[in-house]
Amino acid sequence: MKRFQWRKDDRTIRLSHELSKGEKEATENRKAKVLECLKSLGIARDEDTKDDMPNIAVLGSGRGLRAMIALQGSLVEMKKQGLLDAVLYLCGVSGSTWCMSTLYKDKDWTEKVQDLEERLCDTLSKSSWDLHKAYSLVCQAAKDELFSLTDIWASFVVYKILNQYDQTKLSQQDDASTSGTNPYPIYAAVEAKILHKAHENSPGTWFEFTPHESGFPALGAFVCTKDLGSKFENGKLKDNSEEKSICYLQGLWGSVFGCIEENIKYLKELVLQIFSGGLRGKHEYAVGGAENTSEMAMPPLGGGTHCTCTHCRSALLLLEFHGHASAGEDCEGVFGKLKEVLKEHKGKNSYQKCCEMSETWSSKTLAARMEECAEFGRIFETEHGGSVSSACQLFWKICICIFHWRWGSIYNFLYKCDAKSTGLDKDEVINLIDAGIGINSAYPLVLRPERKVKLILSFDFSSKDPFKTIKKTAKYCEANNIPFPKIDPEKLKNTDTPSSCYIFRGKDIPTVMHFPLFNKENCPDKIHDFRERYSTFHFSYKEDDVKELLKRAKMNISNNKERIREEIQQIVSSSTKKF
Repeated sequence: MKRFQWRKDDRTIRLSHELSKGEKEATENRKAKVLECLKSLGIARDEDTKDDMPNIAVLGSGRGLRAMIALQGSLVEMKKQGLLDAVLYLCGVSGSTWCMSTLYKDKDWTEKVQDLEERLCDTLSKSSWDLHKAYSLVCQAAKDELFSLTDIWASFVVYKILNQYDQTKLSQQDDASTSGTNPYPIYAAVEAKILHKAHENSPGTWFEFTPHESGFPALGAFVCTKDLGSKFENGKLKDNSEEKSICYLQGLWGSVFGCIEENIKYLKELVLQIFSGGLRGKHEYAVGGAENTSEMAMPPLGGGTHCTCTHCRSALLLLEFHGHASAGEDCEGVFGKLKEVLKEHKGKNSYQKCCEMSETWSSKTLAARMEECAEFGRIFETEHGGSVSSACQLFWKICICIFHWRWGSIYNFLYKCDAKSTGLDKDEVINLIDAGIGINSAYPLVLRPERKVKLILSFDFSSKDPFKTIKKTAKYCEANNIPFPKIDPEKLKNTDTPSSCYIFRGKDIPTVMHFPLFNKENCPDKIHDFRERYSTFHFSYKEDDVKELLKRAKMNISNNKERIREEIQQIVSSSTKKF
């Protein structure tokens, strides 16, 4: 297979399983810090070199704001216990990436992580979300032909949750990543179409972002992070686009807060609230019963439920049709409404398709109905879409994205590339989404053999089964012949009252230390209460609640600091440490 090597002069992609030049430089610099740390802990000897030190990775799982806050607390306590500087890699999924991307704005964040915690408490507890700004950002984003629900999520959900719209770029984290002061960051996502066609155990679904390169590690296909989102053809840059903002990426990395049905319901309600002209007074911006309201007063944006134009009526009916179809419900009523709206367009394919579907709908299976539904949506979009120049047309465009469930649309840098083994050369666009929909922790990224990770500290912030991520990872590794410790199901039976730390070892394979967020040590007899109090669907917390969550997360480090040191010592002392 032809090998492309990225160079600044010709802006081509890189097909290789080797680590990027930037990552090699960064980790080499970081290893000196790791050696210094382990000497201070009495683990490394004077004659040891940085190459003798184990590669240690911290994994932060997903689950929204809870994960962001809990990872922050875990890192603060690791610093306090003298352990943070032993970490080579910091890797996150979903809510944990929100924490990471906030930290890496400071080039020496590990040296002032306690101060950054105080800033986080202050930021999260004081609302600074501006609806006018959010709407303006979405209008601007909608001019892009690859506009998707990720743009909506970034402006109306992530920006509101985090109380900041971070317009910096991932590539600007270069200084914070390369100097050796901080661990090297890896942000995780998955490609939606590959995940749908294959399965969650397919390594080709995983996509990683670093300040230097982004790409598919299992396929050995990467592009300079600055160029991610630009048009490529046959491995070469064709049309340059501006690098996406961190807030957009936060929306991409952290967009799964439950099942698809819950997300669809939430987005439909959100969009209708925005455009109905009723955004006055209190409005709920959460799902799952969470109380998360805010006072808003602004003039109607136009469009939506009170508008009688064809764009808005059609968009609302499409959403209604999609809802009935996906639930397997009768669609006779909505077919009648669609025909009424489309009757002035009888010569168009959308009207004819609607009539055809209404006649054959009852005889089709659910799967066949959804295929018809998707085809109808594509026809409808082609014939009745238009440029975004008004609130009504923007409303239409958002509803179409919901109808097709279109997220994270980015130009595929492998398009028409001489890399047919990747299976992606025919797709002009890829769709990158929250990795939490697969394995809610990025084990596949730190288990890349090139990274030679020997100890994984897995902080699990999941809402229910605290062992789901590690059990799914064990299956993933078995399916793909990746070395991973054997997981004894008997040790993981007690999902309601887990311990604070579980250790899994094996010969010549990475050791995994797994830390469930809420456990019988940091909240005895109150695990269920804490899980409810810090539900994934809470989009804001009072300052006291933030501090309480930080406290519980820190206890998982302080209660297990000696066990972490012992595992590091054991790996350093092992004669088989260079597996």
